[in-house]
Amino acid sequence: MQIAKDICEKHGIFGLTMEALNVRSIYVKSVIESMGKIKGLIYDLDGTIISTQKLHEDAWIYASKKFNIPISDEMLLNQSGISNEAAAKMMLPNNKKHWAKRFIAAKVKYVMENANRVVLFPDIIKTFSQLFKNGYKVWTCTSANKNFVEKILDNFNKLKKLLKNNIVWREMYKREKPSPEALNLTIKKMRLRNDQVYYIGDAFSDYKTSLNAKVKFIYFCSNKKNKDLRIAKSNLITSSHNKILNFLD
Repeated sequence: MQIAKDICEKHGIFGLTMEALNVRSIYVKSVIESMGKIKGLIYDLDGTIISTQKLHEDAWIYASKKFNIPISDEMLLNQSGISNEAAAKMMLPNNKKHWAKRFIAAKVKYVMENANRVVLFPDIIKTFSQLFKNGYKVWTCTSANKNFVEKILDNFNKLKKLLKNNIVWREMYKREKPSPEALNLTIKKMRLRNDQVYYIGDAFSDYKTSLNAKVKFIYFCSNKKNKDLRIAKSNLITSSHNKILNFLD
């Protein structure tokens, strides 16, 4: 009651009756309780919704052999979760940076020709369906380009039906991960605040993006033996999508 009175007086509202203050108190309480309450979930695509780690690694290896560019295991690890442009910049030596467009084109060609190898992670459709049923907003924010996203959705009609237009892909923002731009854009489209969403991702770049956007992070690690130790242990972690529902209880 006192909190409601203080807030009203702060905004120049004086002399309210006890009944009016009680109504205001109930409203203020509901606002306070809603602050920070999770209302939406944002999923990364590659490595989180769909299993593509091996596909992208093979594609970069294919491009590297075509252009005779040696790439390390560390490079293959770090390309996860970032754009093709950022990955190519990391892999190409300084005297061959000008090859970037052709290098990327070879990688993309391999991915698109082998997109049918992509599979959904277990329980993702069931989890999405339950989240929507429970009233949560579910979106995808990805570093993947529109052509690849549409190719994947065409391969998985149930996923396409669930997500509909709830996707932010690479062409929709300028600064890539770990910039918070893409995540902030997604949250804006969801009409939520940053403290009202979880961001679920599989890569270190996803984790850094969540930190920069000040968004709660869930680390999806399909094989905990391959856990990225750079991601803080204080974050929620799961190897199964259906367990994400437990985090919302």
